[in-house]
Amino acid sequence: MSSKGKGSSFEREIAVKLSLWWSEGKRDDVFFRSSNSGGRFTVRNKVNKDTFLGSGDIVASDPSGKPLMDKWSIEAKTGYGVSTDKGIIRWDILDFIDSRQKEPVLQKMWNQCKRDANLTHRNPILIFRRNGRSPCIMIDWQYYTKLCNFFGAFYGDYIILNTGNFFCFVTPLDYFFEWIPNIRGILC
Repeated sequence: MSSKGKGSSFEREIAVKLSLWWSEGKRDDVFFRSSNSGGRFTVRNKVNKDTFLGSGDIVASDPSGKPLMDKWSIEAKTGYGVSTDKGIIRWDILDFIDSRQKEPVLQKMWNQCKRDANLTHRNPILIFRRNGRSPCIMIDWQYYTKLCNFFGAFYGDYIILNTGNFFCFVTPLDYFFEWIPNIRGILC
């Protein structure tokens, strides 16, 4: 399967997981992958045209999901590496401290997520998965502390990523969903 096909499949998988979480297990169709995987937003933004809440890879396909999409710009990335003329560049969190890459792949993903979120005044949410691993969610530290203040301390496996350029919280997506079974109260 091409990496584009893997990405589309992962985006659909994440849309279903988000839908089930948002609807408390009642619906799997509240969210769906955005048209052209967020590319339409990028193209239109380059010529100063707005695309209503079009940034990110996931959009609300049902009006009930709009409150989350009003606050979150979600990028969904999967794979294990990027092919270059020098071979495959693998990516993981340790690249931030021991890689010779100018900009680690995960940092590029986060920078895209943050840039698009900033353009639409929403919180950047990066959901990623390496091949054969569980999906993880990455949010900036400021948003994480806001969630802690509202929902209480997080108890589970997580990584705090402080690169000097940004400060983020990373945890498996399922742990995040267990910590916050209903996020509606903080979206107001």
